[in-house]
Amino acid sequence: MQQEHIAAEKLATMNFDVSDEQKIVLSVVDEACKKIRPIEDKCYLEHRFNDMVLPIFKEAHLLGLPISRDYGDGQGADSLTYALALERVGREGTGVRTFFSGHTSLGQLTLQKWGNEEQKERYLPKTTRGEMIMAFGLTEPTAGSDPASLKTSFEEKGSDFYLNGSKAWISNGSIADLIIVFAYPKGKSEGMSAFLIERNSEGFSAEAIKNKLGLPTSDTGLLYFTNCKVPRENCLGPVGKGLSIAYSALMSGRLSVAAGCVGVAQDCLDEAVKYSKERIQHKKKIGKHQLVQREIAKISVELEAARLLTYRAAIAKTESDNDPKNAELRNKADWMIAQAKYYAANASFDAADRAVQVFGANGFSFENRPARHLVDTRVCRIYEGTDQILEQKMAVKLLGSEYEAYS
Repeated sequence: MQQEHIAAEKLATMNFDVSDEQKIVLSVVDEACKKIRPIEDKCYLEHRFNDMVLPIFKEAHLLGLPISRDYGDGQGADSLTYALALERVGREGTGVRTFFSGHTSLGQLTLQKWGNEEQKERYLPKTTRGEMIMAFGLTEPTAGSDPASLKTSFEEKGSDFYLNGSKAWISNGSIADLIIVFAYPKGKSEGMSAFLIERNSEGFSAEAIKNKLGLPTSDTGLLYFTNCKVPRENCLGPVGKGLSIAYSALMSGRLSVAAGCVGVAQDCLDEAVKYSKERIQHKKKIGKHQLVQREIAKISVELEAARLLTYRAAIAKTESDNDPKNAELRNKADWMIAQAKYYAANASFDAADRAVQVFGANGFSFENRPARHLVDTRVCRIYEGTDQILEQKMAVKLLGSEYEAYS
């Protein structure tokens, strides 16, 4: 009973009111998003990369929003403020938000947490000022949900490391100037390590992936390492701790996906409501038809549920960040982030599908935003943890570690 009382008391005091400081940040984000929308619309219809995301958000000083003010243009925002910002960005499309997930959530935040001071001072100011774009290289052609099956390997030779292998489906991959890459010691399947690899590194090359189902305005790359030379000072974190680094990075990445998906669902709701008040069928606006109302109501409920799960997860992430050695807080944040990402990704996909239905035949065209959201959000149920992996993760949390499917 005592534990129930404490939980209820904490719930009663929980609120997600936006502070004055957050309002200022969000107004800046909103202005940047208004500038990017017409450009994103045009790029999407032309099926090409949107190269204005970087300069527009750079001008707004938003390329290092959650990064410490000690480094360049970092703004020092906490996880909830950053999530609120990504929610707004998500309304402009998953392609725009994916840039931030690769650059900031998986790239900068991982470097800030695991890098030594020399590495942070060398790279973070440049990344927050938009002078360098970051990416996160974990996934491979034959290794996605199972990091133990990575084939990319490294060898130590004198004061350098040499990497061989490839990575696939890397957000910002072919445009990145700095990439966090994971590899195992040659011939081994344990002792994964992480490395900071610059675009001009000897033995490194990259190319963009074409013919994707969605995200035409976002860069997705293939990375190749052929005796790629990496100086020892570019080893990120302790040698052999790569798996821990990867898992902690995925927490930030998943939270960013959840926040962006909330924004997508909001945009789908806005579009469906607007269209329902304009479109006339059977001599009345379709918003008066009860079955159309059902679609709108369903989107709104799923949206609010996803939003609350995401905000709760962001607060838990902030608490964990403030006490990084507290395993209980870290596990709590990990659990809540998994729930938020899973629910929000599915809610955004469902919202897009329902919005397309409200639009009818017009919803089947990329001229209208719901169609873009429908194909783009499909990847949100795959990257940063597939639905199935997150379902298993959540179930094992309740059942106990002895029920781990891959143990």
